[in-house]
Amino acid sequence: MRTAQIPFGLIVVLFGLLLLMVTSGMIAMTLLDLVGIALVLSGLLFWIPGIVWRKTTPWLTALYIPGALAFATGGVLVYTARAGAGAWTYLWTVLMIALGIAFLAMYLLGPRARWLRLAGMIVGGVGVLLFALLVTTLSPEPAARIVGPAILIALGLAFAVGALLPRK
Repeated sequence: MRTAQIPFGLIVVLFGLLLLMVTSGMIAMTLLDLVGIALVLSGLLFWIPGIVWRKTTPWLTALYIPGALAFATGGVLVYTARAGAGAWTYLWTVLMIALGIAFLAMYLLGPRARWLRLAGMIVGGVGVLLFALLVTTLSPEPAARIVGPAILIALGLAFAVGALLPRK
């Protein structure tokens, strides 16, 4: 139990310091920023039990799913507080990517169920593909329109190089 207290305590201290800096006027934040940061921190809190007790209770890795979704939603909220609500038109795909990462983490850190790896690769891969397509077509920023093709090129190279590697 003590091993989980340290990260939990540090996260609470960091959130308290952030609130202190906001209320004292050191940094300016909106309510959307605070909610997003709270979601990011709560997402991290979901991962702690799954990492700390994964050997004794491997089913705790199931907490990676709500943790990854909370973390991704918090990150998107913080970004949309700056960029505007129109960014949701392409950022919803980050939730699919987070779900894929959660499945892959459950596979790697928990019981090695093959379906977790397959589900993570499919959901995460579709999320990355949709993000690349939507950010290219819907983003109003010219710099963001370069990200989509770069992701597709990297994904294609990963598939091509992966096919050349020897299998076990």
